[in-house]
Amino acid sequence: MTRVGRSPNILALALLSLGGAMAVPTSGHSQASQSVPSTLSRVTQMLHHFSDVMLVHEAVIRGDLPAVRPAALRVAAVGMPAGMPETASSFVADIRRAGQRAADAKTLEAAAQATVAMVSGCANCHRAVGTFPSPAMNAPADVGGIVGHMTQHRFAADEMLLGLMIPSPSQWHQGADRLRVAPLLPSKFPDDTNLTKQIRQADVRVHDLATRATKAETLADQADIYTQLIANCAQCHSLHSKVWGPARGGVRP
Repeated sequence: MTRVGRSPNILALALLSLGGAMAVPTSGHSQASQSVPSTLSRVTQMLHHFSDVMLVHEAVIRGDLPAVRPAALRVAAVGMPAGMPETASSFVADIRRAGQRAADAKTLEAAAQATVAMVSGCANCHRAVGTFPSPAMNAPADVGGIVGHMTQHRFAADEMLLGLMIPSPSQWHQGADRLRVAPLLPSKFPDDTNLTKQIRQADVRVHDLATRATKAETLADQADIYTQLIANCAQCHSLHSKVWGPARGGVRP
């Protein structure tokens, strides 16, 4: 579909907030009162890790499988962020494994599954160490047409992604509600009559998934729906001989 860019600063706020105090749990997933002071080293590491996860995420949504591998390999080699409690090591290992799966993926569906596994690993780590990023996001302007429609899709997907990654049920449901905008009429689609039916089906499926997303309460259910969502985006964007979808512009340190 129409190429839509992404602001490099919107989602970076999520990781910047991780540079603050890091609460250390006393047991299980409970949050303790003690916190680890912020360090420039940890902030830098987390920004790099987040940037690479987002590059993989954007490549999947674009339907650009070859672009998944470089960033995914970097995720597969992430180090333990400075100052993190030892309890986080198993989650870092999960994220590494998901990164390798994304790098090895032969299909966009497999890459989508691995991408959401990375994000789920981030969420599990955040809960375990008791820190929850609180990014601020500015809604895009309503420009109408297919560009406006795709911009709303992108922003809603960002909110749902952060809902998974923080994790934040309210952020997830806010994004899911936003994604439930009216489907586009066929007259608004790109001028390619051979693909109109398939594009229409993909757009309708996005809104069906949005309805399901509003009812999803567990992280597992949300992760399953989000995997289907970005795989659907990838399928639609890869219908054309050129790669459609969001332009390269993932979060960078």
